[in-house]
Amino acid sequence: MNDFGQWQEQAAHRLLSHLMQRTAASEAVGILQVWHAYPREQARDDLDVTGTPAGREAEARRIIAVVDNAADARADRDAHWDPFER
Repeated sequence: MNDFGQWQEQAAHRLLSHLMQRTAASEAVGILQVWHAYPREQARDDLDVTGTPAGREAEARRIIAVVDNAADARADRDAHWDPFER
């Protein structure tokens, strides 16, 4: 692979990583909004406990893990939905 191809691949990996971090942060902000009936701004501020991007990402992942671990897939009737089942 030439240098330009490597640069494109590295840029794509950085973009993907950034999007995954933003997605996790947005999901965690939504969770905080529901848990505490917060406005979005307050939930976003509460997510930023360390003031660093790494801290926000770690807190977002922690919050998402708590919700995922508490989730009961059996409660979601569509979790195993088969469009071809009659």
